[in-house]
Amino acid sequence: TLLSFYMFYELVMSVYQGGYNFFCQNTHSGGEADNRMINVLWWYYFSKLIEFMDTFFFILRKNNHQITFLHVYHHATMLNIWWFVMNWVPCGRSYFGATFNSFIHVLMYSYYGLSAVPAIRPYLWWKKYITQGQ
Repeated sequence: TLLSFYMFYELVMSVYQGGYNFFCQNTHSGGEADNRMINVLWWYYFSKLIEFMDTFFFILRKNNHQITFLHVYHHATMLNIWWFVMNWVPCGRSYFGATFNSFIHVLMYSYYGLSAVPAIRPYLWWKKYITQGQ
């Protein structure tokens, strides 16, 4: 949760600092903000490896019902996609998906953490909305 929150915060601040936009952003147009953006995107890329480890934890815990084709496909392709991003366009054009995904992961991991407390479980009505956001 903390890593996802850190990445979300840094991405938002880098976008603000660099003046990035949604349309035709040059690869290196944010000045010093580009370095901040590249740094946090490397953390984002590394986080995809951590998330892929979920599959191995599912196997170790014998939770095979949680291992779906979509789960494996998504996590395997994210590593490859972000490898290309980090090698060819690690700045202005790369922030939106990472920012949105980091925000969803903050919500998702917060939900998982809160659901570990039995007294709080009845109040966690927002799981379906996290799934829709994913």
